[in-house]
Amino acid sequence: MAYYTNPRKYFNELSMHGARPKLLFEGDSWFSIPDLRHIPAQLDQMLDASVLCVAAPGDTLVKVAEGAQLATLKWLIHDVIDGQRWDAILLSAGGNDIIGEGMQYFLKNTDPSSDQIEDYINQEALSDCIALMGERLSAVIALRDDSTANPNTPILIHTYSYLTPRNVAHKVLAWGVAGPWIYPYMVNKGIVDCALQKAIVVYLLDRFHALLTDIERRPNANVHVIDTRLALPRLECTERGRQSKYWYDEIHPTSKGFALLARDYFVPKLQSLGLV
Repeated sequence: MAYYTNPRKYFNELSMHGARPKLLFEGDSWFSIPDLRHIPAQLDQMLDASVLCVAAPGDTLVKVAEGAQLATLKWLIHDVIDGQRWDAILLSAGGNDIIGEGMQYFLKNTDPSSDQIEDYINQEALSDCIALMGERLSAVIALRDDSTANPNTPILIHTYSYLTPRNVAHKVLAWGVAGPWIYPYMVNKGIVDCALQKAIVVYLLDRFHALLTDIERRPNANVHVIDTRLALPRLECTERGRQSKYWYDEIHPTSKGFALLARDYFVPKLQSLGLV
C-alpha cells in the first residue's frame, strides 16, 4: 500500500512504488473526509496501487478547476515529475455544487400542494449551475489533453448516490462539525415533505449524471463515468432519525458505505479499463 496526501512526500518516495498503478485523486469529502475510510483509502487497501490524494472536504467542481487548485493539478499532470505518468485521474466533484450549498440558489418557494418537482426549482439558475460545472470539468479535461505527460490518461468521475435529506450533521465524537447540507435549504424554502425532498435529490443528481454522460460521449473524451446513484440504500422517511449501516450523516457514507462503493463500482471500472 502507498497512500499519500502530500505531493512532495509522494514524489520523494516514488522510487519505492515500483510498477504499481499510479492513481491521482482530486475533489471533495467523498475522497478526503478525515475520520472515515473514504474511497481513496478503501482503494489503497483493496489495490496494490500508488495513490496521491489532493482532495479536500467542501470542494466544489468550480473550485477544483480554478485558481490555486487548478495550478496544483496542472503541476501534477502537465509534465513528467521524477519519471511519473498517471495511470488514472479520479475526480469526486460536483456534489457540493448541486446538492450542497449551491442548492440555495436554485430551490424556490412554491405552492406546497404541488407535487411537480420542477415547480420547486428555478430552472434558469439550475441550468446556469450545470453549464458552469460543464465548463469547469471541460477545463480539467483540456488541462489533461494539453499536458506533456498525461494526454492519454483516463479521467474517472462518479455521480454520488441518491440519499434522504435529514437534519443530521457530521459528528466527531459528540460534536457536530459540519452540515447538514441539504435539509436546511429545503426547509427554508418550505419544502418539508420527505418524499418530495427525496425526489428533488433524485432529479438534481440525474441532471448531474446527464451532464457527465454528455461529456463522456464526446469524441476522444477519455472520460469515464462511474454511475453510483443507486449504489447505497436510501433511508426511508420513517428512518431519518436512526443510525444507518451505509450513511454516516446526511450526505456522507459510512466506512462500510465507502467500502461498497470502492469494491463494487470503482474497482470494476478500473479493471474494465485495464488500469489495475
